[in-house]
Amino acid sequence: MLSGDILGDWREEVVWRTSGNTALRIYSTPYEANTKITTLLHDTMYRTGIAWQNTAYNQPPHPSFFLGNGMATAPRPAVYTP
Repeated sequence: MLSGDILGDWREEVVWRTSGNTALRIYSTPYEANTKITTLLHDTMYRTGIAWQNTAYNQPPHPSFFLGNGMATAPRPAVYTP
């Protein structure tokens, strides 16, 4: 199971596996946000929060920038994999 913003529209989705381990299901609110940003998983602080949330105490992750009404344009981090 994973909980976090994976679709990049301010909502946090929940990913569950099926009982037979043959598929993943993504659940989210049916309400779309007006603003689209890079997925929060691109933010290294948020990604670290996802890791501690899903392996330890199940606390909500937080991005490294203000996310809310009146926010500046969200940063586009340069995340890459070797």
